[in-house]
Amino acid sequence: MEYPLSDVRVIDCGQVIAGPLCACFMADLGAEVIKVEPPDGELFRPAEATEEEYDGARTIDGEPFSPSFELYNRNKRGLALDLKRDRGRAVMYDLLDDADVFVQNWPPGVASRLGLGWETLRERNPDLVYAHITGYGETGPLAEYPGMDTIAQHISGFASILGYDDDRPPIRSQSSLADYMAAFSALSSSLAALYHRDVHDAGGQKVDVSLLEALVHHVDGAFEIYNNQGEVPQPGGRNAYSSPDMLYGAARAADGWVCVALLLFSDRVWAAYCDLLDRPDLRETEKYQDRAGRMDDAAELTAVFEDWLAERTVTEAVDTLNDAGIPAAEHNDIGEAAELDHMAAREVFQAVEHPTFQELTLTASPLSLSETGVETPAHAPRLGADTREVLADAGYDEAELADLAEDGLI
Repeated sequence: MEYPLSDVRVIDCGQVIAGPLCACFMADLGAEVIKVEPPDGELFRPAEATEEEYDGARTIDGEPFSPSFELYNRNKRGLALDLKRDRGRAVMYDLLDDADVFVQNWPPGVASRLGLGWETLRERNPDLVYAHITGYGETGPLAEYPGMDTIAQHISGFASILGYDDDRPPIRSQSSLADYMAAFSALSSSLAALYHRDVHDAGGQKVDVSLLEALVHHVDGAFEIYNNQGEVPQPGGRNAYSSPDMLYGAARAADGWVCVALLLFSDRVWAAYCDLLDRPDLRETEKYQDRAGRMDDAAELTAVFEDWLAERTVTEAVDTLNDAGIPAAEHNDIGEAAELDHMAAREVFQAVEHPTFQELTLTASPLSLSETGVETPAHAPRLGADTREVLADAGYDEAELADLAEDGLI
């Protein structure tokens, strides 16, 4: 099948999440993605250790297993190459001279020291799209500081609106949101650069994306509130920071938790609220004829609603609320969410063959196209699994490959 990026070649020197995930989405869209790693593998590759040897290591049937590495490196070919040596860089140049996109998320300056900076590669390959993802961007006072997802969550102010306003430490999202948003930002920018190159007969260009800026852009207008109104948003707890008194999260039913979007500013939801609770007196209260009055008493109105909810089971509450037009859903743990019939119907999880584990189940790509579709997930490459094949495609003969292997380059 012809996928949207079937004629695009990507060289991926990404590590951990943001870089590999950006390249992974390109692979989902059909690009040939060659993951280039150092001879001992990148940081997220499963370590040769058992669970007893250090915390966090995972195994399946005794074999090291890195769930994140498998997820973010699906559909790629693997090449192991020592880029710290001149001869290794020469091999890399051969690959990049014919590439469309180069993805890396090394700290600023690393690529230049390796001879793989933007200026060097643009001179060799003017059509190259060069995607660089960092913690803080390539410029600015913080550019040289180490940046990663948890750092971005806190320095950006994002973590300050999570959790509750108490003496416990600020919390972080358990999803690496800064990494994911940076990956999507780099993907979008790179696709735009490819479009501009090909449609307008122009050259390639550099993409400079930071975790910090990607996350700052996705905080539901918090910075617009501060920059335009001088207000510093505070932790929202279970609710939205912008309306901390209005239920917009989990509340307790008789046998568990229910997530409810009790949108008191919506006339439709307010009418449903009054009908469900059988409170015509509230509907007729003059103060509650407009959203401002209802939002002013959001805490009291939420408390009344929670009394109603506490007398109903989760299933009853969810069905009743949704039928009435008040958005609600059960609160699930990961296992419960994975077993939803809806997940199966949408084929969210897909089994893939694996050379070590026989079979793994991976989360399918979130990308979707009606006509071309996206690639079916395939397992992440073993370290250097495709090195010889990739270099043979680049013009290296058997004698040259043997010489590179003997020299420890591959």
